[in-house]
Amino acid sequence: MRPMQWQRSVSRALAAAAVPTVLLASPLTSASASAEGPGPSAGSKAVFVLDPDSGRFTTGEQSLTGFGVKPVATYIGKATDTQLLTSGGQNVIGDTTLARSPAKNERAAWAASSHFIDLSWPDLGAARYAVYRDGVRIAATTAHSFRDTGVVAGTEVNYQISGEADGLGHTWGLTATVPTADDTATLTRTAQQIEARARRYTKTAVVWRSFIRQKWASVPKELGSISGCKYTRGYQYKGDNRGFSSKVTGPSFRASLRGVVYWTKSPYDLFPETGVTKVYRNGREVDRRKASTKGIDFRTKTRFDGKTRAVHGQIEATDPFCPSGGIRRAGIGAFYDARLARNGDFYVSGKYRQAPDHEMYLYGYTSGSRHSTKTVHRSKMSSLLCLSQPACERGTIGNYGGY
Repeated sequence: MRPMQWQRSVSRALAAAAVPTVLLASPLTSASASAEGPGPSAGSKAVFVLDPDSGRFTTGEQSLTGFGVKPVATYIGKATDTQLLTSGGQNVIGDTTLARSPAKNERAAWAASSHFIDLSWPDLGAARYAVYRDGVRIAATTAHSFRDTGVVAGTEVNYQISGEADGLGHTWGLTATVPTADDTATLTRTAQQIEARARRYTKTAVVWRSFIRQKWASVPKELGSISGCKYTRGYQYKGDNRGFSSKVTGPSFRASLRGVVYWTKSPYDLFPETGVTKVYRNGREVDRRKASTKGIDFRTKTRFDGKTRAVHGQIEATDPFCPSGGIRRAGIGAFYDARLARNGDFYVSGKYRQAPDHEMYLYGYTSGSRHSTKTVHRSKMSSLLCLSQPACERGTIGNYGGY
């Protein structure tokens, strides 16, 4: 790894301290040694809060407004952006990779000391935001920041924040690194580690799959002959007979979209697929057909920069034995817009037709086969009626854990 190139911003509170030219050669004196103020406490509000309008950290704790959040040093890397921050005697390492997104809705960040992590995201007007740590729901809040004190020094923690606003689901994913100590030298080394870890990733795959959980399914009686489908009463459709699966390949599906962005080159890949629809009557197969993939698309929306990439996904696949358009259209429908970061952070918004079951994952690759996995969305079918266009409203992406 090349030596870190730092853009430094030293607060007045630290001006009296000797600040070396190269941080790696001689670390800064810890800000906590020269500043006074309340320390972190269990259940306290987040102090290091991102202002989504400016993309900068401000103080979120009323009692610390006199101190403010002061940047000690800023590192603009090839894979991540981080900052060393201080406020009221608290010193943290903050990741601002997503905070630098040109779109306000995408901006989110974390700031960590050895005993807490402050999360912040833009307030888009959701009635409530759910916060998950490593897949377990730990809070629901009307605010747009949260302090988690249930962390362990020297570990990585995966967070997901989800809320519904303006008819869309909004989800942010953040992978935070908890430093082993809060002195500036340790936080500087933590910034190095974050950058080195992000550089290991060569590509990110976004996978959406829609599948029928049941072994068998049939056209609901409420639709019957008015559905316009070729096979209705007395016929059964073979399902995928499975639950949620985060495997990259292998699980059966009705429609699948895999899009791949690369962190070392600009081109991206699109892999649309549909499963074979099989129809049975009295236990015997009478017909089979695959739906068209013309309505399944993935594309990038921003230029390559090696750190983040905005993408759009569209999944439209109709039952090959039912009308493909008009009010009687029957099939799968979903779309999402996402900002992917090389370090594993992400933002996703979108909607989907609430049938059949759906799952969405991100896979971060460090080699040909080795990867990390993040679950973005999982939802169970509300009713097979939802496969008919007028029969149900769309759900919002972000209802992690299904319903």
